[in-house]
Amino acid sequence: MCGRCGQVWHVVMAKMGDRIAKVVCKRCGGHHRYRDENASADGGGESGSRPRRPTFGSARRSRPQRAAAATPELPPFDPSKPPRTYVARDSYVAGERVAHPTFGVGVVSGSPGAGKVEVVFSSGARVLACAKGASTLARPVAMQDLPIPDRPPK
Repeated sequence: MCGRCGQVWHVVMAKMGDRIAKVVCKRCGGHHRYRDENASADGGGESGSRPRRPTFGSARRSRPQRAAAATPELPPFDPSKPPRTYVARDSYVAGERVAHPTFGVGVVSGSPGAGKVEVVFSSGARVLACAKGASTLARPVAMQDLPIPDRPPK
């Protein structure tokens, strides 16, 4: 019986040896494992190769609780210098203060790789993009008055 539409009009889609494995409902097109109507309710019989998993209740996995994040330790910086506004195309050195529009004011702790800078904010450390250069790629020029061939060149 189809779980989606309730019909019993099915076509065999896959077999494993002599046993029917999957069927397709001819009314709604739903695919599911074959369930023998003579099989016992506890999942025994030919089609009961796997017991059914509960979909709700105590068997459902709960999300693990997040540990309280400790306030990150700020690297040494000069408090007399005002923070620079964060711009991805600029480059930064360790100890500089940066004002980010989303994360607030933070201190640069280092560079994990080319084009990246790690900044420690009050909410935690973040890796931000930096020293992004302008693209050197030119836009393609559309060619006018050329016939478009109906076949690729040989």
